[in-house]
Amino acid sequence: MSHAKQVIAVSDISTKVREIETAYRNYLDVFRIPEDHRIVVNYSAGKDSTATLAVANALFGRRVQAVMADTDNEHELTIDFARTIHEQIGCHPVQVVKRIYSEADFARRRAYMKKNWSKKQAIRMGAYRGVIMPSLARADTAFGRVWQKTAKRWGIDFETALDAALSVMHPSGNSFLDAALLHGKFPMLRDRFCTDELKIQIAYDAAIRPMLDEGEVVVQWSGVRGDESSKRAGYDRFAVDMRDEGYLYNFLPIHQWTAADVFALHRYLGIKPNPLYLQGASRVGCMNCVLCNKEEISETAARWPEHIEKHRQWEMKVRLASRWVHWMSTGTVSQAWVNSIIGFREITHRRGETVKVRRLLGDVPRLYGLDTEVQHLDWSGFYGPRGGMGAPSVPEVVEWARTGRGGKVYDLVKASLNTATCSSRYGLCE
Repeated sequence: MSHAKQVIAVSDISTKVREIETAYRNYLDVFRIPEDHRIVVNYSAGKDSTATLAVANALFGRRVQAVMADTDNEHELTIDFARTIHEQIGCHPVQVVKRIYSEADFARRRAYMKKNWSKKQAIRMGAYRGVIMPSLARADTAFGRVWQKTAKRWGIDFETALDAALSVMHPSGNSFLDAALLHGKFPMLRDRFCTDELKIQIAYDAAIRPMLDEGEVVVQWSGVRGDESSKRAGYDRFAVDMRDEGYLYNFLPIHQWTAADVFALHRYLGIKPNPLYLQGASRVGCMNCVLCNKEEISETAARWPEHIEKHRQWEMKVRLASRWVHWMSTGTVSQAWVNSIIGFREITHRRGETVKVRRLLGDVPRLYGLDTEVQHLDWSGFYGPRGGMGAPSVPEVVEWARTGRGGKVYDLVKASLNTATCSSRYGLCE
């Protein structure tokens, strides 16, 4: 038997579903949850959330409601799948919700920028903590005149960096882009505001809070599997949600399942998976996630280049909304200016050797060995630092993603990818 057939072989799914039912009813008893509680499935249109919704519906039927938060960075096939999955499962239609940023949100941000970007500002964290950024609202300073060269390089016509930033600070009609504009950057590993604002909070506000306000007890079912990461492996299968203790709970029904189990359930119930799984995708959701891996980036560039172009256009706008990028984009001039502020001082070691080291203003800024003279940022990069590049643009990241290990030689397998044929990382192609 081939590996692919082993991956998708149907196991005893009915036994696994019975285990979920037994465990869940035990949790209801332990936590004294009333029998008439509400069940909300956090849905993403991926394999795991689809399996979770199917199991919940099989056990509790019409008591189940699914909610999906559309980040406005999803593939259109994913949204279509979410809107029609009830036809395959027989459940209620999935409630698709979206965070909408208003003109009032942008007005508050514009007011903040006018007030604070006009003043000098000390960097509060990171390698440059303590360095003073100049006013971005003046054209008659050394920095302002140098920035004009940056504006010319970018192909924009504004008198000051603040003017350029204010030009993009209006609702774009895309929630993901609007979030990035308001934050002045794209989400990062340690600042995943996209998850917080575009998924968790809007799903809670639109679907769960109304139930809680009516006095309902709600259990959220989520398709989190422990074998996806060590962090997820450590999650409790059932837990109190502290946003509304005593009324809101979290349950992970398929926490111990494998991907093979999930697709076996699809086959067992006759559910066709999200079509992206037949087009090379290992996961579905944001297209692409800012934290996706090298293979996903190269796959997207080959199969869905329009999404790559979309992110490139977003970068051009978000860089204007970032005070940091404006300041750093002036290149060697601004870096020489940083060095002139930081300067150097002499230190004599115990053995009598005297060396020059970077002078710190008190204890800050701490540059931690960074050579400021070679840093030159034109972008607020959608994908963040990749391949040893400090702030690469989307096209640069795509080129890197097409290379093999080490990022220097193009990968022939990626270069010869046939996008017209079925491709599944889970052995789903016949």
